[in-house]
Order: sequence, then structure tokens, then C-alpha cells
Amino acid sequence: MGASSNSNEPRVGSEVASPPACVCSDSDPVNLADWWRIGVGAVIAVNSMMVSVAVDVSDVSEVERSVIYGILALLAGVAIALFGPRLTANAVRELRNGHLTIEAMFIAGIVAAMCASAVAALTGVGDAYFEVVAILLVVYSLGQQLTRQARDRALRSTLQWMPELTRCQVLDDEGSPHEVLIDEVKAGDLVRVEPGSTIAVDGIVDRGEAFVREAEMTGEHFAVTKRVGSKVWAGTHCLDAMLVVRATVGGGERRVDKIVEAVERACNNPARIQSQVDRVAQLFLPIVALIALVTFVLWGFIESWTVALFNSMAVLLIACPCALGLATPLALWAALGRLANRGLLVRGADAIERLAQIDIAAFDKTGTLTDSRTSILEIFVEPPEGMARDTLLTMVRHIEKATNHPIADAFARLEIREEDKVEILELHNQPGVGVDARVRLSTNDTEHKLRIGVLDSLFAPDDQDARRLTERIKTPTQDHRIAALLDDRPVLVARVSEQLHSSWGESLVELRNLGLSTIVMTGDIEQRAKPSGADRVLAMMSPEDKREEVERLIGEGHRVLFVGDGVNDASALAVSHVGVGLTSGAELAAEVGDIAWYGSDLLTIPWAISVSREALSTVRGSLVLALAYNVVGLTVAAAGWLHPVAATLLMTCSSLVVTWRSLTILGDEQEEIEASPPTTTEYREEASTP
Repeated sequence: MGASSNSNEPRVGSEVASPPACVCSDSDPVNLADWWRIGVGAVIAVNSMMVSVAVDVSDVSEVERSVIYGILALLAGVAIALFGPRLTANAVRELRNGHLTIEAMFIAGIVAAMCASAVAALTGVGDAYFEVVAILLVVYSLGQQLTRQARDRALRSTLQWMPELTRCQVLDDEGSPHEVLIDEVKAGDLVRVEPGSTIAVDGIVDRGEAFVREAEMTGEHFAVTKRVGSKVWAGTHCLDAMLVVRATVGGGERRVDKIVEAVERACNNPARIQSQVDRVAQLFLPIVALIALVTFVLWGFIESWTVALFNSMAVLLIACPCALGLATPLALWAALGRLANRGLLVRGADAIERLAQIDIAAFDKTGTLTDSRTSILEIFVEPPEGMARDTLLTMVRHIEKATNHPIADAFARLEIREEDKVEILELHNQPGVGVDARVRLSTNDTEHKLRIGVLDSLFAPDDQDARRLTERIKTPTQDHRIAALLDDRPVLVARVSEQLHSSWGESLVELRNLGLSTIVMTGDIEQRAKPSGADRVLAMMSPEDKREEVERLIGEGHRVLFVGDGVNDASALAVSHVGVGLTSGAELAAEVGDIAWYGSDLLTIPWAISVSREALSTVRGSLVLALAYNVVGLTVAAAGWLHPVAATLLMTCSSLVVTWRSLTILGDEQEEIEASPPTTTEYREEASTP
């Protein structure tokens, strides 16, 4: 169909000022008008063809034939008025840039059809092909529309998992909130965020304390404690208390805006295979024109110039460059959109092709393969005199079952030999800290006050009892400390840490099913890395070791995917065939990688490889089909065995097949999103606060 890889409509990004604006609704008036034009053109084309065929097979008078041809010419003029300006403008623009695109092919076919039809109408010799004009224009415009929508869909995909980002509540000088569009927000503005709502700005917490779920932006399953001075990002969710956030950038300069820009750049940065296809297209069009000219000359000498014009028209009309101009970008943009829906933001379409070719998948361990679910590694309990250890743990466990406290899941797995009956009298969530409760033990009918939460939030710095208890645990930097107060007395402290991500085992199986070898490269000790089950485990590796190992594998002819999240992974990400940097880790890793990953489900990686392979296979298959079709079609047309109208219909059908093959990559995209498991809400203390 008529869409050039070099010369489509103005860049999508030029039509949007901020990310939310690019989320076009299906009722966008511009798109609706385009579809109306295509509908009108299709009606003109179908009816013109039916009338033309009826005239050709019927015995009509010369006057009737002239009147009918006049009406058909008028309808062709309407089609040209509807679609011609855009087609001509695209062709002229690309010719000025030195590009011979498929617009020129469509214009050549339209001009030939109009000229032949005019000759037939004026001389009464031969048939008229006014309907061909409408068919060609509709085919071209439909291709343009599908191409534009594929690009828009790729952009919209970046925001389907970040709603509610178009408006926010800004506080005025008196502290009163008023709702504004996000584009009106400036750095320094104070924005109020209600509990349960989405944060719409990048900024620093100015007032308040709350748990914030960052899964949509960072892939972090924990809800992080945010206090005064903590950084927050647009697209994250405030869960349990109101925050006042001071915006650090304007409404159109947020991290989420950069996400959209990244996808837009990918749509406008052609893959290597697309560049190769473009070069082929530059040769295809002159070759078809030459074949048409030779056909015209030869048949002019063999038969007559009417037959020559008839057959040369068939050559021009049967040629289908749609696999070159449409199938490749459509398939790649469809893949870009699907990957964006899963939080994989590809910086260039070329990465899709490279991702399809990898044979080794290498992963960092800490922060990449480890899950954010907590497990208790150490726990020390000092119950008050007269209370058993299991009684205290029973109270903690009961409270955690009744609330979404930070360590609810970890304490639910505690083994308690003898459980007392506990009645919860009061339960209050303390934003950003934990939970307060009042309980009654049925064994002695006594009431107790129990607080559970983040250690640093519960204990005062000069609390000697707390210090004595917490010194029992030497907490590594990747672990967290949770504590409990019973009747205002420190009684419990625990060290919790992460485990391998729950999706890693299944992801490992999927990677092997795809024929990939797996490697874990970590700076950790081998004992902690071996449980990953990868084909190879390389431990105690420095950043230089990781980079050198990736370079060694590439030197042996392998194509390596590296997935990492830390500064120590940046050099390996940079030299790998495809680097995937987790945005939940160091910013450098996400910037260096070919793909920035705003997710955490490791099954996304083999899925993305499958989608990329499907896209590449579709592109190559479409090119093979197009080559076979054009060789056969051009031969049949040049031999004089094909009517121009039949050639036009065959070209239309081949275009639809190629387009359908490319669009099937979109697959059941919405069903995939809906089938994705919901993000769990767990909590952790923020590792560092400004």
C-alpha cells in the first residue's frame, strides 16, 4: 500500500507538546476525517469499477458511452481532489531530497490511467480506466492511514500504563489547591497529591510522609517510604497519605515525557533492514518504469499503440512496492508498540532486529534477578518479663495478617510453635512508618499496644534499649531492618532481604526454549549466585570483568543480550549486542542500554525476544512474497496477459496481504496487557533520602 518509509506524514512528535497529548482517542477529528475520505474514495472506486465493467460488456451507443465516461471522469476528479494533494506533496518533498519513493509509482499509474482513459473517451478506441485512478488513490491513502496509526499506537503504548497524568492540583500563595493542566506546571510549584492518586510531576516531597508505589515507573514492587526531601516521579502512586510535592521540572520535562520521546525517536530511526529495503526501493521503481517503457515500445511495433498502452499500464499497476514501503515499518512499529506496553522502551528500531538475533542472554544478579519480596534472614526478640517469645510473635503475625504492613508477607511465613489467641481492638496505618495496633490476649485478658514498622522511623536516635537491640544485627546495605515496640518498649528487630524473582525460573525455561544460553554475571559470591540455575554463573566479577567477558563472547561470534541495573553493569551494557538497562537501578544503566526497562517481570525478556523474532520473520516473509509476486506479475503483464483493472485489483489484494501480515504482530495486545499479573503492593524503607 502507499506508504513510503522515507516520506510519511509529518513526524508524530511534531503534533504533540506533552506525553498525554499524544494519547489520541479513537474519535480524533483529524483521523475521523481521513477515514471518511477513504470511505468516500472506496465508494467511488467500487461504483466506478462496476459501471465501467458494465459499459465494457454491454452494447451501448456512442452518446451513452460518452456520458458515462464523462461521469466516471468526474468521479476520478473527485478522488484526485480528495487524495491527490497529499500524494503529490509527499512525492515532491522526497524528490527534492533525492529520494525516488513509491509515491512516484502511484503517480505514474494514475497519470497513465487518466491519459489512456482520456484517449479512449475522446477517440472511442479502447477502454477507459477512470476507476483505476480512484482505486490507486484509495490504496495509497489507506496505507498512509495505517502507517500513521501504527506510529501513533507505538507512542500511545508508552502511556497506557501511566494514567492520570494530564492534570494536577497546584497550591496558590494561600495554600489553596486549584486544578491545572500539567503543561501549566512550572519548576518550583507546589502540587498536592491525595492518598490513592497518581503523582503527576517529578519533584521533591515538601510536606508529608507516605508510602509511594513506583512499580509503573521503576518496576519496584515495594512501595517506598517518601518523606520530606525524597524524590518522586510522575506516574507513581501515593498510597496512604497526602503529600505536597515541589516540582523540580516543568510539566513537559518529566521523566515520562522522555519516555515518549524515546519511542518517537525509535519510530523515526530506521532499522538496518529498513535502510536496506529503502535502497532496494530506489532500484525497484526505475526498473518497473523501464519494464513498462520497453513493454510499450515492443507492443507498439508488434500490435498497435493502443495495445502497447494497455499492456504498459498493466505493468505499472501490477507492481506492488508495498512490502518495501509499508510492511517493514509497520512490522517494526507494531513490535515497538508491543514492547512499550510491557515497559520496554527501545531507543532505535534497529534494536528490534538485533534482539531477534541474540543467542546468549547474560544477566546481572543483584537488583536484576532478585525479587523485591522480603524474607527474614535474622530476627531477635526480647519480650517483656512474663511474656513468651511465641506470644509476642503471634501478636505480630495477627496484626500483619490484618493489614498491608511492610513485612506482612515475611512474618506470615514465620513458624510459631504455640499460638495464643489474639483479638485486635484497634488498627491504624501510620503513613510512611508502619502500623499501630491495640490487641488483647485471650489467655490472660491483657491489652497491649504494638507498633511495627521501619526501624529508623520507630526508634529515637538516643534510645539506648533500641540501640542495644539493633546492634545485634549487622545489616548489609541491600537488606532492611524492621522493628517492633510493645507498650513503647523495643522488643523485636529483624533483617530482611530479597530473593530471586519469582518469575526467574519460568523465564529461564522460556529462554532455553528459544535456544538461548544463559549466564549470570555478578560481583557477589558464588554461593549466592548458584541458585539462579543459569547455564553459567560467573561470580566475584568487577565491572571490567563483565565487559571483557561480553567482548570475548562477541569475539567468538556470539550475539549477547546483557540485562543489568547498576553502574557496574554500564560498560557491559554498552558493548553488548543488545543492552537492557533497568530504570529501577542506576540511571547510567538505563541511559547506556539500547532498551530502557520500566518493569521487573523477567518473563518480559523472553517474550520481547519472541516478539522481535516474529517481527523480523514477518518482514523477511513479506519481502519474499513481494519479490515472488512482482516477478510473476510483471512477467504476466508485460506478456499482455493481464487487464489493467485486474492488475490494479491484484496489486490491491497483495497490498492487503502484506499489510495484514505486518499488523498481525500487534496480535492480542490488549489481551496480553489484561492477562499480565497485577503488581503486588509491598513496602520498603527508601534506601537513601536527599
